[in-house]
Formats: sequence, structure tokens, C-alpha cells
Amino acid sequence: MRIKVSQEKLNEVLSKVRNAVPTKSSLPILSSILMTAENGVLKLISTDLRMTIEQELEECEIEEEGKITVRAHLFSNLLSNMSKGEIILKSVGDNQVVVKSGRTEVKYITMPPDEFPPVMFVDSDKFVVISEALLLDMFRKVVFAVCTEESRYALTGVLFEINDGNLTLVATDGKRMSLRREKDCVPEEMNVRITIPERTVKELMNQMEGTGDMKIFVGESRASFVFGKTRLTSSLIEGTFPNYEVVIPKDYSKHVIIGTENWKSVLKRAGAMKTMSIKVYIKKKQIDIEVQNPEVGEFADTVEVEYEGEEVRTGFNIEYLVDVVDHITTEKLVMSIKDSNSPCIVKPLSPEAEGDERYINIIMPVKL
Repeated sequence: MRIKVSQEKLNEVLSKVRNAVPTKSSLPILSSILMTAENGVLKLISTDLRMTIEQELEECEIEEEGKITVRAHLFSNLLSNMSKGEIILKSVGDNQVVVKSGRTEVKYITMPPDEFPPVMFVDSDKFVVISEALLLDMFRKVVFAVCTEESRYALTGVLFEINDGNLTLVATDGKRMSLRREKDCVPEEMNVRITIPERTVKELMNQMEGTGDMKIFVGESRASFVFGKTRLTSSLIEGTFPNYEVVIPKDYSKHVIIGTENWKSVLKRAGAMKTMSIKVYIKKKQIDIEVQNPEVGEFADTVEVEYEGEEVRTGFNIEYLVDVVDHITTEKLVMSIKDSNSPCIVKPLSPEAEGDERYINIIMPVKL
């Protein structure tokens, strides 16, 4: 193999691919990136066997087709410290590759490309096309609620569900749940219910630019996400994601309307007390909050709200409240509650539709 390519372009593509390279592995070949030059396109592939990233680079000159592997860490460090301009990559024999740029020449010992594991991309005639911008927004609205306890493996990802033309994303750790739904954005005849690992979701968020469309191919145990010049394939989480519909309370009558920025400011001031729990006293036209930390001190504040109902005294994990308000972009939000022992529902107050349920957050109370 012999190619000419710009340092800037190759470094940009490599920075996206190397995220699937494992830090440790019993298979030495996985520390390398597979580079394939054929049909006028340079492809870079990395994998940890659970997630695979492929990037295509067309802005290159292929003088001789072929395949090579190169150690991801070494090659990345070299590229990032090279001057901008043209780079020449060429294979020498069966186990060496030469990298040349100006007066710099580096020769790496490589592993045979045939040892690189075969990549099981999902490819079929059936796929769903979703706007990158929409999917990026939906991922951001829920991923913070993913469970981090490996003992609850079925909850360590984001539920991705397509049903009756609706797309629904849900994440929960058992103490809170975030749901983002968009109606009439996918084919009505398609039904999908998969759980995407948190790591995959965050990698997709990191790489999506939000300017085009994404094609999603779903298999029995993995899914492929194709957007731009990127194809990311991931194993899916096995196990049954809980029925999220039964978790959403239906009979709440107490609805508190709060200014989003005011609520956010108060919560973040309270968070400076370095404690997990916050007391919430809901009264007519106001919410009083209190925080007590024996090692730090006490905090109290009041927020003006729109509410005329009965008083409610309850408590919540302050980090959960902050996570939610950080992802609400409307001027006002609605906090609905039944009593001090029931979960709280938090959602944006949509000017065009008060009953808008496209984004719902449920937070369990804590005992104070």
C-alpha cells in the first residue's frame, strides 16, 4: 500500500476512529487500527469487539492499494505532532509501514492485517432514517439518567423504541426516569425496541454534527449507525428494559409552574452545600427549599411560582433536579406532584401546548 494524504485530514479521521480502541485487551491486534486503501477511498477501522467505528477518507491519493495495521496510540501521537502538509504512508514487506512527512521518516513494526477481527456490520434493505439534529437532541435529553450500576445491566443503556410512527427514547436508574418522544417522525409500519449502551450513545453524540440524516440498521444483537462518512456498529444490551409507561403517574392534580432559570440558579446555589438531599416546601405562590449539611452549614431560599394548591413537603436528590433543569430549554417548567411520598414529574411548559408530553422526567422522593 502507498498513499498520499494531508496531515490535517488524516488526523481528523483518526481522532474519531481511535475512540473504539480498547485501553487493555487480551488480543494485541485490537490496539491497532486497520487502514484499507481501495477504489479511491481510504478506510480506517477500530474495534473493541463490542463497538466498531469506520471512517472513510476520500481526499487522498492512492498510488497502490492494500491494507496495513498501525498501533493507534503511537500513530495518533505522531500525527498530532507532525507539521501540516502532505504525508506519505507505504507498507514495506509484511510487517512494516513507513510514514514520511518532509524530513521526518518513521518506520513502524506492524501486525498482519489478516489478524484484524472481521467486522460484523449490520446491513440490510430495512433501515430507518432520522435527522441527526433530532436524534442528538433526544439523546442529550435522556442519557444522564442511565444507570451506572453494572449489577442492573439491562438499565445501563438508552431504550430506543419505534412504534406507530413514534420514536421514544428512555433512560432510568430506578430512582429517576427521563423520556423523550417525537411523534410522526418514523415509518408507521416499522417496530423496533432495542437498548443502546451508554458508551455507544455518548460516542454517537460526540461524533454527530447535527447537519444531516442518520441511517440506523438493526440486527438481532447489534445495530449500525451510518452518518456522513462514519459507520458505527455496536452490540446491544441484552435483557428486558422495564415497561416505562406504568411508571408515568396519571392522576396528579398539583401542578407548579416555575421560571426555569430562577429554579436552576437556586438549585445550583443549594448544590454548593455539598449534600445530596434537598427539602422542598411547596406553598401558594412559592417554594421554600432547605439544605442542611452538618459539616458545612445550612442553606435556605425561596422561589416565586405559579401555584394555588395545598402545601406539600417533600425531598429530592438535588443532583437529579439539577440534571433535569439543565436540559429544559423553555422559559418555564411544570413540576407535578401528588403528595410527599409520590414521585415528581418535571417537564417543559410548552407555550403552544400545555399538555405537551414529548419530554418527561420522573424523580423519586427521598426520606428526610
